[in-house]
Amino acid sequence: MKTIATSKGNRIERLMRGALLTGASAAAIFAASTARAQDAPAGAAPSAQSEEATETTGDIVVTGSRIKSPTLTSPSPLQAVTAEDIERTGRLDIQEVLQSNPSFGVPGQSRNTSNYGALSAGLSTVNLRGLGANRTLVLIDGRRVVAGVPGSAQVDLSMIPSSFIERVDVLTGGASAVYGSDAVAGVVNFIYRKNFEGVQLNAQTGISEQGDDNQYSANLTAGGNFADGRGNVIAYAGWSKQGAVSSASRARSRSDQTSIGALQRSNNRTDANLTAAQNLFKAQRNFSTVVPASTFNAGTANYIVDSAGTVRPFSSATDGFDRTPFDNISVPIERRNFAARANYQVSEGINFFAEGSYANTTSKGLLEPSPLVPTGALGLFRQGNGRYNIEQVVTNPANAAQSQIVRNPLVPAGLYNVATDTNGDGFRDVAVSRRLAEFGQRFAIFDRTTLRMVVGAEGKLGDKWNWDVSYNWGKTTADSRLTGLINQDRAVQALNVIQDVYDANGNGNTAEAICASAEARAQGCVPWNVYGAGKASAASIAWLGVDSTRNAVQTLDVAAANLSGSLFDLPAGAVQVALGAEYRKESSSEVFDPLSIAARNAYVQQTNTSGHFDVKELFGELVVPLIHDTPFIHSLTLRGAARMSDYSTVGTFYAWNAGVEWAPIPDIRFRGVYAHAVRAPNIGELFAAPAISISSVNDPCAGVTATSTGTTSTTCRADAGVAANIAANGVFTLSQSDLQGVGGLNVSNPNIQEESARTWTFGAVINPISIHALRNLTLTVDYYNIKLDDAIARTSRDFILQQCYLNNDPDFCSLISRRTIASGPYSAGSIQLVNSQLINSGGASTEGVDTTLSWRLPLGGATASFAASWTHLIRQGGIPLTGAAFDRSDGEINTPKDRASFSVGVDTDSFGVNFNGQYIGASYLDDQYRARFLLADGALPDKKYFRVDSAFYADMQMRFTVDKGFEFFAGVNNLLDTQPAPVITGLTGSVTGTETAAGTYDPIGRRYYSGVRLKF
Repeated sequence: MKTIATSKGNRIERLMRGALLTGASAAAIFAASTARAQDAPAGAAPSAQSEEATETTGDIVVTGSRIKSPTLTSPSPLQAVTAEDIERTGRLDIQEVLQSNPSFGVPGQSRNTSNYGALSAGLSTVNLRGLGANRTLVLIDGRRVVAGVPGSAQVDLSMIPSSFIERVDVLTGGASAVYGSDAVAGVVNFIYRKNFEGVQLNAQTGISEQGDDNQYSANLTAGGNFADGRGNVIAYAGWSKQGAVSSASRARSRSDQTSIGALQRSNNRTDANLTAAQNLFKAQRNFSTVVPASTFNAGTANYIVDSAGTVRPFSSATDGFDRTPFDNISVPIERRNFAARANYQVSEGINFFAEGSYANTTSKGLLEPSPLVPTGALGLFRQGNGRYNIEQVVTNPANAAQSQIVRNPLVPAGLYNVATDTNGDGFRDVAVSRRLAEFGQRFAIFDRTTLRMVVGAEGKLGDKWNWDVSYNWGKTTADSRLTGLINQDRAVQALNVIQDVYDANGNGNTAEAICASAEARAQGCVPWNVYGAGKASAASIAWLGVDSTRNAVQTLDVAAANLSGSLFDLPAGAVQVALGAEYRKESSSEVFDPLSIAARNAYVQQTNTSGHFDVKELFGELVVPLIHDTPFIHSLTLRGAARMSDYSTVGTFYAWNAGVEWAPIPDIRFRGVYAHAVRAPNIGELFAAPAISISSVNDPCAGVTATSTGTTSTTCRADAGVAANIAANGVFTLSQSDLQGVGGLNVSNPNIQEESARTWTFGAVINPISIHALRNLTLTVDYYNIKLDDAIARTSRDFILQQCYLNNDPDFCSLISRRTIASGPYSAGSIQLVNSQLINSGGASTEGVDTTLSWRLPLGGATASFAASWTHLIRQGGIPLTGAAFDRSDGEINTPKDRASFSVGVDTDSFGVNFNGQYIGASYLDDQYRARFLLADGALPDKKYFRVDSAFYADMQMRFTVDKGFEFFAGVNNLLDTQPAPVITGLTGSVTGTETAAGTYDPIGRRYYSGVRLKF
């Protein structure tokens, strides 16, 4: 990893600048908020609330159950992040707050991982247990939320106003019996404020130590009662803005680079692979071979027209293009949120409620100018070797008997002289690759709006039964535009240029360059000069330039009715039941521009998708208290739930769970749940049209020679392009473009079936209320085990490559196509396409232990608090295909064996301080990747060479109560300026533009913030 030396004076100057800009002072230690155990200690002091902002309580519904009860506890592991916890992190994005909880895996989409997402920049999703965002169900007040990712069930958390949140319940383990499909890994339930009185104003600003990542936030919450307290209205308005962080602003990602070890690795059994392993986390510059001046395949070599107009052989070392100055680590985001809720008690037993929200998120991804390549599924020419003629026969339009061979007058003489006829038509030809700098940096502009409305009624039947009915509607519109692209069909015409020797356009100029096709000229074709940087005319840029567009809509309609209450009393208590019915309909559509659909804009293929489904569900839940207040059994309770779902797409299936809670004494409670959870395929998985995308791969053929032995070498050399590459270079050699420009057809599957999961959780809750000094201490320990059958998954391209070249499996080899000859920036034998389809795979599983600890105690005139959460991963992985071996991922980058977070704080009436910490255990590169570094004796290099160290992040916040209802706060996130693991380009887990695994490690660095909170 590269470092930059700085003077002590410069470092202090940066520190002082950050402190002055935010009002924060840098102090050292600890980080990241932690989630507290929901199993609140009996008799614990409640969180302080202002007299002006009070909320009522009564029967409650614990997340994971639909039964209303003031005493019900959760048999499944349940943690809560309170409004106070959120405030004490200083983070504007609720996703970042939740990510410090170790039960969450790397997010599917986040601000730090989505810059290169053509349709996802600025999205915030969550991923419980690392099983995928589609297997985490996000709710608001126990009700579903319309997806923010069209075609999926993934909710965009940026639409949730953080200051409107009372708490966030995180329930881990299958909950499909209670909430339906998608709750395979668990549920994240956002509980909004209710019955609020008063006004609360929050404002905050922040900046990183490097002077970027500017953050601003302001929001207002107001509420009050009416009709003599029978009704309440609460409204919220908020705005936030987070600035960009460029790749070039951090030393580790200042220029395009690749892991030295990844480049050195050989497919031979050789001790040279030990050296390669030792160099994995060292970087060397590796610029793109697609450059603004163009590179030309002419004859048998690659040429460039340099700034002096000289045609010479292309050198990647001196002529390559550095993409980094154009890229981002974090995308800029601006959010606008409005929300309101009202309830009115019509009578003693009936209460009407309504709530609505509007959320708009805009963001802008920044990408380097688009690369234009001559061949391939996304190339300029779909067939042949990608070459076009630079001379041709031209016939006099006024005299058909008169013709002559005419050169393209834009082609320099030096390039014409080295060009040859490669297709046998008698004319010289070349192939061009070009970085489209004249069309500007690409901007991925996103505008997402989410509307949500819930109306309903609730009430009581007698004193033992509760009922509620509701209608829930939501709509997400996601519009995006990517600039800096071209119309490739027009580009083909604009490269077909001749000298107008017969004055075809009648302007009297027979020396000018014109488009050769009369039809193209009639449409406005303008010759495109690609023979050097900055040569294209403004007219040709206007003729060729296009944007890609996408308009997507996702809707959700849910009608639900619930009834819960007590059936009868047993000696140990009332037998409680909940029954309900739900009807849900989801629809989604994505519409793209014609060039995106045809893959003719020098980007990727994006195709229209539309689909819908509906589901009718019946569900029930039962809680039976068996024994109470007997020796060794303070309480013993059984519980169960079941749900029948009838989908219009996959038919009828069932989900259920059974649990037990046993407290031998009031201080200790044991709990366990077995659940059968189900997830139906979503709209995108069923109905998405095939589309071609670009991805990075690790080519197993890299390093193969003419004499290397083994299945991999034999299978690779059987390809004519690979053999030609070896003959030319002595070893199969690949460029950066070869590894990062691999296309592939992504195919959905209308015949895919639902996946199911078997989940076990067993644990204990210890709250020693009988010991006065420890009565506010709670310790929970829970074992979890989730096994997915028929998991819906897309076979990874790396797995397809491994099965072909390591095992010579013809079924997988048929999904791969390679280039037979060199073309543009691509080498002979390089991978052109790897196709992949969604399947019901062999399954996936995860197993581990969660431990949480919280303690709150008086300390003189102050209150001290401590909370910690630790997850130890025992085993995690998946079976890519039925019958394949289980591929373990636990302990690898993005799935560390151990993650923990803690928070410690002290509060008085006028001052408060807290330190938060987050620990990420040491991790390793993918074991399948390590298996490619075979030594001469068949052994592998020591695992230590594939290891990244553990990381510890620390945050701090101080709060000052200046006057009643007026609080000033200031803080530092990533206080120790912990640098991210050096997961360099070329290594598994690296996020483009960040040079690290940006979903796991903080890629920004130390940040300061300050703000005020006003309550009236």
